[in-house]
Amino acid sequence: MNINKIVKDSVNGIKDKYKSTQLNPFKMPENINVTITIDYEKSLSNLLKALGNVKQEDIDNIAKVGKLVESSVKKAIK
Repeated sequence: MNINKIVKDSVNGIKDKYKSTQLNPFKMPENINVTITIDYEKSLSNLLKALGNVKQEDIDNIAKVGKLVESSVKKAIK
């Protein structure tokens, strides 16, 4: 049992397999496909839960700010 011959044959076998493949670890693939999935039901559920925690006072303040922005834009357009 010659260990040097076994190791050399193993290394040569690996080299031969690598050379015979078409894979190149340093070449970027031409096409990369990415799939993105969005769970609308869960997203909407989370949004409604977040809105459920908003106080009426906060909603009124947001409405006031919206009205101020609207009036400022109208004045700027005139």
